[in-house]
Amino acid sequence: MSDWNQTGPARVKETAEAVVRDKALELFDFAVRPQGGKLLVTVTLDKPEGAVTLDECTAVSRELEARLDAQDLIGTPYLLEVSSPGLDRPLRNLADCLRFKGRLAHVVTREPLAGQTSFRGRLNGVLEGAVELVAEGGKAHWIHFDRVKEARLVVEF
Repeated sequence: MSDWNQTGPARVKETAEAVVRDKALELFDFAVRPQGGKLLVTVTLDKPEGAVTLDECTAVSRELEARLDAQDLIGTPYLLEVSSPGLDRPLRNLADCLRFKGRLAHVVTREPLAGQTSFRGRLNGVLEGAVELVAEGGKAHWIHFDRVKEARLVVEF
């Protein structure tokens, strides 16, 4: 198992990246962790031009499972979970904020800014390491991304 801990997760991630790339998708997130006597391999997919479909998740899951089993990369029972970031996806960086310009977001800061740590508004742009959120009523908040604890899109109906 010590060999697994040193190289196993990286080799599984490389295989996942190859499968995802072959399907013209992006690897949004990847994790391997123990769960109930097995390993849980979590692969989160993304694509720049829109939402990831259930069919795309299924195709990646089947192909990745086949490659992992054929190469015997894990060598222990595992569960494979393939999904998309979801409608309330995290905003991990300024590029994500720019990509989703115009969408409603919720941002929580590490320390208070102007007396508050929770901000909700439309993503309106980025400049010099900061994201602009325009709240209902038109008030603009510039938040440096290095001060962000958590940022997510808000689901609108």
